[in-house]
Amino acid sequence: MELRHLKTFAIAAEHLNFTRAAEILNFTQPTVSSQIQALEQELGQSLFLRINKKLKLTPAGEMLQNHANEVLLTVQKIEREFAALSQPKGNLIIAAAEVYCTNYLLPITTEYIKNHPKVNIEILSRQTSKVIKGILNKEYDIGIIAGQFQDNTISSIHLEEEELLLVVSRELHEKYPLDRLLAELPFMRFRADGDFQDKMDIYMNMLPFKPNQTILVENEKAIKQGIIHQKGIGIMSSNYVKKDLEEGKLVALRLFEEKVMVKTSLIALEDNLQLNTFKTLCDMIHFAWDKAYELPSFS
Repeated sequence: MELRHLKTFAIAAEHLNFTRAAEILNFTQPTVSSQIQALEQELGQSLFLRINKKLKLTPAGEMLQNHANEVLLTVQKIEREFAALSQPKGNLIIAAAEVYCTNYLLPITTEYIKNHPKVNIEILSRQTSKVIKGILNKEYDIGIIAGQFQDNTISSIHLEEEELLLVVSRELHEKYPLDRLLAELPFMRFRADGDFQDKMDIYMNMLPFKPNQTILVENEKAIKQGIIHQKGIGIMSSNYVKKDLEEGKLVALRLFEEKVMVKTSLIALEDNLQLNTFKTLCDMIHFAWDKAYELPSFS
């Protein structure tokens, strides 16, 4: 008994129409009839009856339909499991805020394709709300967001948790008293959305002063460079400025004891994570996220 004949029978039995089965399988109608006849000859049973120009399954046909559906489900499961073992290949689209794209995803994906050269990766800079919408609409394959997202179809993987910090350049911190820095320097604020914006608002409300001048900027990198070049003060995520703090370019101004923490998560459709290409890349991002700054350059 040939598997292709069983598949043809199962579709014909589901629709009770040989012409429709031929359209679905991209066969001719005589091909469908021929394969059904081959099954009937092999089993020694009629599988369909034609009554008033309509097809109906015989008792033997109903029995075979049950068995055929079970067999085909098993075949699909085998195909999925073996596909999961195949070498990663194909195209993947990752969407994330620009700071994630530049400082994390570029070094991680560059390292990933060294071992998986058949995978093509596209990295798109998007706000959190658009990342979530794009994942749900299957526009993007993998998303990186601030905070978490709960949905029955979405898998959320925790990547890190970092502190929000108010920072200023080392030169200005050493040159002027704190009260003058807070009163006179422009406050550069990052335009965000979602959980990150919520945490920024919480942090702003906890500050013991109100900025006299505020500059709203959409690019977090531009804010950091502005602070380093003594143009103002601003709120940065701790991991993003970790190296600058260690090198003495920036100083964190701790104006209250409580810490405001921001989580970072990877999100993807649950079903996609069963595929090897998705799984290996997600595993790499998860493993290397807090080591992204330490990854070697491409060579």
